[in-house]
Amino acid sequence: MEQLPNRHGPQSSQPRPVRVIHISVQPKTWLGKLIAGIVGVAVMLLAFFLSILAFAIIASLVVVAIVYFMWVTHRARRAMRSQTIDSEVKSHDIY
Repeated sequence: MEQLPNRHGPQSSQPRPVRVIHISVQPKTWLGKLIAGIVGVAVMLLAFFLSILAFAIIASLVVVAIVYFMWVTHRARRAMRSQTIDSEVKSHDIY
């Protein structure tokens, strides 16, 4: 394996400066705080309405599935209701 040659120059004697990028999302002015509050409330309302919409869609699918099941089994239930069992009922007096 070959080694890279050592650099001799002004850059090797001084340490490289470290670049730090700091991004702050915390508002510092009253206007920034107001806008952040409005955006936060809007996001919460949007999430609330989307959860209501999801609940309505899921509830509708459940109702449709129940109605479909009742409709499919309608003939079978009617056929079972129309069948009569011929049997003799005997009464026993127990003393």
